[in-house]
Amino acid sequence: MNQQLIFNHDFYYDSARDAVGFSCLQAGLRLTAFIARPDNTLPADWLAKIKADAFDWEDAAEQAVAAEGWNAAGEFWLPVTG
Repeated sequence: MNQQLIFNHDFYYDSARDAVGFSCLQAGLRLTAFIARPDNTLPADWLAKIKADAFDWEDAAEQAVAAEGWNAAGEFWLPVTG
């Protein structure tokens, strides 16, 4: 586990991006992860699913942050698999 990464547990649905977002801090830098909503999934259901699987998404975010995969705004997208 990356001890330098702090998760804020602030999962929310972003309608403009049609994705669930959550933030984390790395050495004082606020980063935001987004997970696109699959077709035929209601936003509220998608948010509930992401919250239920938070540990797995936070693990995926750790890997993306380790690869420095964010843009200039501190945003990055996590792929939906399965």
